[in-house]
Formats: sequence, structure tokens, C-alpha cells
Amino acid sequence: MEKESTLPEKLSLRAKAFNAVSDFAKLSIIFVVIFIVSRLYEIAIIGFAHNFVGSNLGLQILGILFDIIFAFQILLPVFVIFLLLYIISKKLALIGYFLMSLFLVIANLLFISYFKFALVPLGNDLFGYSTDEMSTTIHASGGSNFTTYFILAIIVLLFIFLSVIIIRKNFKRTFTFVIISLVGVFGLFGFLFNPQASNFSNLFNYYLTVNKSQYFYTNIYNHKRNDVKAVNDVNSIKMAEVQKDFEYVSKDYPLLHKENTPDVLSEFFNKADTPPNLVFIIVESLGRAYSGPNAYLGSFTPYLDSLGEHSLYWQNFLSAGGRTFAVLPSVFGSLPFSDQGFLELGTKMPDHQTMLKILKNNGYQTRFTFGGEVHFDLMDIFLERQHIDKIWEDDNFGPGYSKLPKNDKNYTWGFGDKDIFRKNLEVMKNDGSKPRLDIIITTAMHDPFRVPNQDYYNKRFEQRMTDLNFMDNQKEDHRSFHNNYETMLYFDDALRYYISEYSKRADFKNTIFIITGDHRMPEIPLSTQIDRFRVPLIIYSPLLKKAQKFYSISTHFDITPSFLAYLNKSYGIKIPYYVAWLGKGLDISDGFNKNRSYPLMRNKNELVDYLDGAYFLSNNELYIINENLDIEKTENGPQLQSSIQKFQNFLNVNSYVCKNNRIIPDSLK
Repeated sequence: MEKESTLPEKLSLRAKAFNAVSDFAKLSIIFVVIFIVSRLYEIAIIGFAHNFVGSNLGLQILGILFDIIFAFQILLPVFVIFLLLYIISKKLALIGYFLMSLFLVIANLLFISYFKFALVPLGNDLFGYSTDEMSTTIHASGGSNFTTYFILAIIVLLFIFLSVIIIRKNFKRTFTFVIISLVGVFGLFGFLFNPQASNFSNLFNYYLTVNKSQYFYTNIYNHKRNDVKAVNDVNSIKMAEVQKDFEYVSKDYPLLHKENTPDVLSEFFNKADTPPNLVFIIVESLGRAYSGPNAYLGSFTPYLDSLGEHSLYWQNFLSAGGRTFAVLPSVFGSLPFSDQGFLELGTKMPDHQTMLKILKNNGYQTRFTFGGEVHFDLMDIFLERQHIDKIWEDDNFGPGYSKLPKNDKNYTWGFGDKDIFRKNLEVMKNDGSKPRLDIIITTAMHDPFRVPNQDYYNKRFEQRMTDLNFMDNQKEDHRSFHNNYETMLYFDDALRYYISEYSKRADFKNTIFIITGDHRMPEIPLSTQIDRFRVPLIIYSPLLKKAQKFYSISTHFDITPSFLAYLNKSYGIKIPYYVAWLGKGLDISDGFNKNRSYPLMRNKNELVDYLDGAYFLSNNELYIINENLDIEKTENGPQLQSSIQKFQNFLNVNSYVCKNNRIIPDSLK
């Protein structure tokens, strides 16, 4: 009798489980179909927005295959939850499924929309920015319009409608078996089919093909994995592997070493009677891809190029970060990153040294001029820690200056480059006899890529392509980003104006101009993982004895050590005996020298790249660095493990010194 009483219950549970599997199979096919529809939407909005539907259609079609595989992958955990809920209640399971799947569908559409204007998929950097910073960035890019929201709503409603219709249909068991098998197989082994950046001819082709949700979730996973690996323990740090050429002096302060940076600059400069003025011009998004000799996209900075012919010019130079957040700490402090960028530590920044503070203690006056809001990326907190004399920014420019044209969302990034330079020239009129260190950051080469007299610069852009002897297909490719290139020409004119006006000043003959980009513009498709960091470094001055080009690799980390060594030797500027620089100083050796080992941070929350001499480690894949900073994947297992170990050691150092205030002792502040 006991067996008879339990048999119907067992049959009921079995039937319920089968019904759950059958219902989920029907709903799954609609989920996959909507992912295909979403890819078609992506092909349309990105192709038509940038005029490359035909040239990249093959990659987008390949992307459909990856979308299908990923859709089945992500359905496996949804299936497990659905099955458990179904046993309790069919209604509860259906509600749970719709909530989960709607979230995944909407998120995928939003990731596609982000990629439309950024042309770089959204990763874990999303969590590195405050709400205000995200709002500013979205407004600057133009955000989304009514048409975008309308199409997104149509796709979501289509998903709901088809799901409601299909749940009522009956299908053969073969259909159920096939669909659930695909969910199981791809859910467990789909990662084997995921696209890898190294399998594509350039990085942008990978970005175009990969499913944008998959890219986001993978980045989140890798970031969390790295978080676990970064050990906040000084005993886990191998100081000799931080930088082999340094003589480290304290286990508790792993970066602290004797200052032994060689003075490589004095030989290029005539000695003046007084220490020179230093003018740092940090150009928003100035990449080598479109500036300087042999720029592979053609150079759109003709005046800067001509200036470079009379300068010290590092052609294979790298920024420390892929966004502006990294430029001030790396250029002026050769500092580590912390978890989300050194500036993001705000008032909790550990004690540190910078060129700004050291030169101020040696009698320099220091200034910062920026056309945007200096609180963005918490730049103001960093600068105030250096006791900077004056900050000129969006709020205190005063009358007589014009902001860049607003975009369709009535937003402007800030004052134009020419007005930024004009402001700097104006405030110098009342300077005394003290030497100066000026920092200028431009704004125009940034979303929304609007400049004064846009029609004029559009004509200049067309003429520049003709001057560069572009073929018709090259012109069409560049016209997809004509606004971007027009901002480059606008900046170039502004720089011409600034140098011309500055040359009329009496102290021009005793001024050194240091020009570099904060990072390469990611909105124009990247060729490789390292391309994002490739910027020029140009040192121009009437004090120069000769001009010279250098092909060796150096980075933003190397600027402060070299300039302080130069000022110390040539002008007796007092510098600390112990320092914590990451950089070794600028490399002026002959040929394409590759002896630098530094971390590079793409975005806040994306510390995944490491320069290791002749190798480049990116997301645990190893590449050989060739001339012109092209990279090629290598399967060199021992070198891969060596580079990973060095990078891991830096992660440990980075975590320890920033979280425990162990960059420099209090006595060296």
C-alpha cells in the first residue's frame, strides 16, 4: 500500500520535470532569436553610424554565430533556476524566467548602444566611475536619443510577445531534446568557442565580433579573479622584480630606492643662467596612430609634426593609462595605480612625492589650466595635495572665453583649446622672476568632438586627406570619423597660436615645452591592445642644441625621474635622496630598444596589461613587440609564466603600498 501511495507522486514529479524542460526549450529558442535580432540591430546602428556596413559585414555575420553560442551558454544557469522554481510552481518559474531573461536581453542591448559611440565594449571599468562621472561621459557622447529607446523597446516587446505565443505551442520531444542539449553542451563547453583577440587581424575586429554582454561578464570575472590574486602582504613581494635596476632600501616601503636616474637630457640643452620654465601640454587623446611620422592612419597634426622636427621626439612612447585618470600621477609622480587609479583614492591617497611638490620646494611657481571641470577624476584633490599655486578650470576662467559648441544634448566638455592656451598666456602677464611649471590639459579631442567653425575644419580635413595622398577607400574610412579628425586639426591650429604668441615673450628662450597625449583616442578603432597607450612625447625648446628622434620605448613613468635628474645636474635643484618612482627615466639609446617593464591600466578597474621588455602581456596572453609597436602573439610558455609572475608581483606591490600608506615614509613627504 505504501508503494501505491508514492507512485502517483513520483509520476507527477517526473511529469512536472518533463513539462519544465519542454517549456524551457520553447522559451529558449525565442531568447536565442532575440539575440540574433539584437545583432542585426547592432549591424545597422554601428554600420550606418560609421559608414562601414559593407566592409565589416563578414565579421558581423561571424558575430551572429558567437551570439548564438553565448545565448546558449548563459541559458544554462537560467535553466537550473527555472527547473527548481517549476517544481514549486509553474507560474513562479515563468515569472522568474521572464525577469532573468528580460534583464539579460535589455543589458545586451544597452552594451550594444554603448559600443555604438565608444567603439570599445564596456568592461568592468563601469564600476570605476562615479555616477556624476558616468553622467558627464554619457552627456558628452550625446547619449541615446528617442529612436534608440524606441528600437530597444520594440525588441523587448517582440521578445515578450514571441515568448507568450510560443509557450502555448506544442513541439515534438526531438525539438526539446535538441534545444536542451545545446543549452547543456554550450553551457558547459561554450567557452572553448569564445572569440579571442589574438585570433583577429586587429583589436577592433575582435571588438566588432564579440558579443558585448559576453565581453562585459568576462571582464567582470577576470577583474574579480585578479582582486583575489592581489596579495596585501609585504612578505609576498619580491622587490628585485619591481625594477631590476633599482637599489631598494626598505622592505616596508617596497618602491623606495636610492635616486639613481641617469641625467640623459643635459647633453641636449644649452645651460641658461636660471632654471628653465617647464610647460607641460597634455593633449586629450593625442595618439601616434594619427600624429607624427609614419602614423598608420595618416597624421592630422601638421604643425605639431613640424615642431617635432626641431625637438626631441620619442616615436614609440606609451601612456600609463587608457584614459585621462592616469596621466597626472604617472607623468608628475611616476606613481602606482591602486585598484581604480591613484586619483580615485581621493583624500586617502598615500603619502607620495611628485615633480610638482619638489620643484615648488625649489622656488618654482606651479599652475594648472584645464578647460573642463577639474573635479572630474578627482584631479583637484591630487593637485591640492601638491600645494599647487593656482588652478584655472571651467568655473573660474572669467569673461572673454568661449566653450566648445554643445552637442544635441546641450552639453559641452568645456572651453576650447585656443581659449585654454589664451587663458594660460593671460595669467603669465603678471609673473615675477620665479621659474614656472605650467600644466595645460586640452579638451577638444574628446566626445562630443565639436569645435568652433566646424565647417571650416571639415574642409581642412578633406584637404588634409588629399595632401596625404589617400585613396578613395581610405577617404571613405576616415569620413566615418570626420568629427574626430577635425578636432585634431583644431587642436593643431590652437597649438600653433600658443607657440607663436609665447615666442613673443622674453622668457621664451628659457622655456621647455613638453607635449604628450594622455592616451590614444579609443573612439577611432584600435589596431592592437598596445595601440591604446601609444602617444608621442615631444620636448621642444629654444634651449635645445639639436633635434633628435628616439625609437626606444619609454613611458609617462619616465618623465619625472629624467627631468628632475636634469634640473639637479644642470641647475642644482635639490631632489630627494630616496624616491619611489616606478620609472627609470627616458631612454635615449640608439635603435628600437625594449628594456622597460611597467604596468599599463586601460580604464579604472582594468589593470590587465603589462609591458615586459620585448614582450607585452595582455589578459594573460603574451605578445612579442615588433618595430612600430606592432605586436604578435607568441606561445612561449616559459616567458608567459615569467611575465605573469612579474605582473603578479606588481599587483601585490600596488595593493600593499596604496592600501597601507607605504609609498614613502612620512619623513620624505
